[in-house]
Amino acid sequence: MWLSLELVMQAANPTVTAENQSATLYAAVRQALRLWHETGNENPLAHLLTFQQSSGQEDVRHFVNSRLLTALETMACQHADAAKLLRMRYLDGMTADAVAYRLGMSTANLNKKQKRALYTLAAVIQEQEDELQAAHQACSLNRLEAPTYDRLFGVDALASQLLHLLATNEQPWLVVLEGIGGIGKTALADAVMRQAIAQRRFAGFGWVSARQQRFHLAGAIQTLDQPVLTADQLIEQLASQLWSADATAMPVVAPVIAGEAALARLTTRLKTTPHLIVVDNLETMGDLEALLPTLQRLANPTKFLLTSRVRLYSETATYPFAMPELGETDALALVRHEAALRNQPDLAGAAPEVLQPIYATVGGNPLALRLIVGQTRIHTLDLILSDLKAARGQAVTELYTYIYRYAWEHLDDLSRRALIAMPFAPPHGATVEHLVGVSQLPAADLRAALQQLVTLNLVNRAGALHESRYTIHSLTRTFLLEQVVQWIH
Repeated sequence: MWLSLELVMQAANPTVTAENQSATLYAAVRQALRLWHETGNENPLAHLLTFQQSSGQEDVRHFVNSRLLTALETMACQHADAAKLLRMRYLDGMTADAVAYRLGMSTANLNKKQKRALYTLAAVIQEQEDELQAAHQACSLNRLEAPTYDRLFGVDALASQLLHLLATNEQPWLVVLEGIGGIGKTALADAVMRQAIAQRRFAGFGWVSARQQRFHLAGAIQTLDQPVLTADQLIEQLASQLWSADATAMPVVAPVIAGEAALARLTTRLKTTPHLIVVDNLETMGDLEALLPTLQRLANPTKFLLTSRVRLYSETATYPFAMPELGETDALALVRHEAALRNQPDLAGAAPEVLQPIYATVGGNPLALRLIVGQTRIHTLDLILSDLKAARGQAVTELYTYIYRYAWEHLDDLSRRALIAMPFAPPHGATVEHLVGVSQLPAADLRAALQQLVTLNLVNRAGALHESRYTIHSLTRTFLLEQVVQWIH
C-alpha cells in the first residue's frame, strides 16, 4: 500500500535522493490541483506515465483532472479526512480561511494538515505510477523475442556507448548498428533495449523485425513464414504495439488503425514523447528508400536503432555505429562459457593452445563460435575446423550461406574479383596499391569495388584521415578460400 503519513512526512528532509523525488512530486501534485479549474494544456505531472495523455480523445486538463480524482478516491479509503480537505481546497475552490472555519480549526493548523494531505496524495500517485510502470515494462519486454544469448562478451563498452548515444535528447535520431552477419548486432540491440526498459529511459518502446531467416545452431537455416516487411507494414506494427501497450496498462481500448491514420497518430505520439524503436534486419526491408524518410518524420525526440548488414553511407540522416568482431580473449571466453552451459567440460577446460585454432579459423564471429561449440558434441574439433577451411558439410555450408550469400549476390563482377583477392592481403590490412597488384584490377575499378565491399561489410576500412588499409574478418578469409569457389562454379 502507499506510504503512511509519518513516512510521507519524512520526505521533507532534502538529504536523500528518494526524499527529494517525493518533495518534487509533492510540488507537482500541488500545482496540478491548483490548475483544476483552469483551461489550457499545462500538465505539471506530464513526466509520469500515469498522467501522459494517450487516448487522444480528451483535452489535457480533463485527462489530468480525471487521474487526480481517481487518486483522491483511492486516498479516501484510508485517509478520508485528508482527501476531504483537498477536495474542499482545490476541487471546490474554497479559501484556506473558509475551509479552516468549516472544519473548526485555525488556518495555521489547516495549512499543516493540507501539506500532510498533499504528501499522502503524492504517495498514492507514486504507487499508481510504480504499478503502471511495472505493467508497461512487462509489456515492453514481452514485445522482444527470447534472447538468443545467455551472456554477451566483449560488448560492455559498446553497449554503454550505444545506450548513452540513444538516451541523449539530441542528434543523432537514427542510429544504424551495422556489421556482417552473425556478428551480434541483434543481440547487442536486444541488450541495449532491455537496459533502456529497465532504466525507464523512454516513454515507450517498440521492436519490429524484418528478418527473413534464422540460423539454428544445429547447422540449418530456417526460412521464416512472413512477407517482406514494407514501410506501411512497419508503421502499422508500431502503431499496434504502442496502443496495445496502453490497453494493457490503462483502462482504454486500443484502436485499430492503419494507413495514413496510423502514420498521423504515430507521428503525433512519437514527436510528443521520446520512444526507443528498434528495426532489426533493415537490409531485408522491401522499400528501404521509402522507409528512411518516414523514420525521419517520426524521429526527434524519439530515437530509432536500426540493425543492418549494409552500411548506409549515402543516407546523411543516419549515424553509423560499427559492430566489430570479438577479440581473441573474448572469443575464447565465449567458447568456454557456451561449452560449460552445454555440459562439455573438455572444451570448457581446454588449454589456450587447444582453443586458439578456433579463433584462427573463424575469428570473433559469435555465431560461428557457437556453431563450433555445438558441433563438438558430434565431431572432433579438428574435423570441424577442417570442414570450415574446406567448406565441407551441411552445417558449414549453411553457415556460410546465412552469413555471406546475401552480400555475395549483391556484388558485381569487379567487386567479386576484388573480394577474392582479399585473402592475399596481410592481416594488418592492405593499401589500395597492394590490392591493385594482387587483384590485377585497374586502380579506378578497385576503388569502385572497395566502395561496394565496404558498404556490404565484407571489407573493413581502417587507418587515419590520410591513410587507408583494408582488412577482412578471419571467417571471411576462411570462407573465401574454399566456399566462394563452389558458388562461382
